[in-house]
Amino acid sequence: MIEPSREALSGLYPELAAPGGLREALAGEAARRGHDAGPLDPVEGFDPAVAACGTRGEARFAVYATNADEREFRIEISAVHGRPWGAFGSTDDLAVVSAILHAWRDGAPIDQLRREWTLLAADPLDAAPPGRVVSTAWRLTLDRSPAIRLGDAELAEALYAQPTLRVFFPFPSHGQFSLLSSTKVPFYEEVPRVEPSGDDLWNVVLRCSRWSPQIPSRVLGSRLGAREAAALVAANVPAGSGPAIEGGWPHPAPRTPPPVIGDIDGARPVGGLSSSMGRGSPGGTQGWDGSGG
Repeated sequence: MIEPSREALSGLYPELAAPGGLREALAGEAARRGHDAGPLDPVEGFDPAVAACGTRGEARFAVYATNADEREFRIEISAVHGRPWGAFGSTDDLAVVSAILHAWRDGAPIDQLRREWTLLAADPLDAAPPGRVVSTAWRLTLDRSPAIRLGDAELAEALYAQPTLRVFFPFPSHGQFSLLSSTKVPFYEEVPRVEPSGDDLWNVVLRCSRWSPQIPSRVLGSRLGAREAAALVAANVPAGSGPAIEGGWPHPAPRTPPPVIGDIDGARPVGGLSSSMGRGSPGGTQGWDGSGG
């Protein structure tokens, strides 16, 4: 999990730098509006300075200020504790968070909250502002949000640490981790994916799929650590690809496969990256619903 440094807190979230962090900031904002924020608790696994949650029966209202790149308060509201999730949203205005929290505390149902605050949506990616679907998907992945499908935490952080990879849409499924060039159907996959090889090690694989039928399946690196795997994926981002577009892929797949770096089906490694290699084999693909095909 990647959280803002104290320097980022001071710059992006100055109201959270004081003792008490987000909980005290929400309480202070509520007091300025003439109401009570109610009891707020820390969120397990997060620094109390950047995350807080309240409960109403079995429902839960959580707020996160974990974006170290831009000011963002991310809201998650559940109708029943944990699931089903009812509303998601984000804003840079703590006063807006306070107002939604107050209405929720007063018993406003989820559908009413969505009507009154259009920043709220039933899906966390639908709630992302235009131009920020990919960054929101990464933020939810790195924050280990239970609202989305999650992959291996160490691998996710290693992939995100590569600037050339964080512009692609993250999609973990069945232990694999794909980086897509579009955020909705039809998807397009042009970047090598990472697949588990056992013992917390990873294979980097180009996959022929219904998303990218022009790419022959082959193994580029096998039994790599998370950082090695991420570096090899980054070394094989095709020229001119990315960033991912918001929505479905609008173009036909190119016919020429991209050049690759690394071992290819047991060949000698090139490009200064060494690894022990296995042989690649064609494999199936998995859709966003987890189905094969």
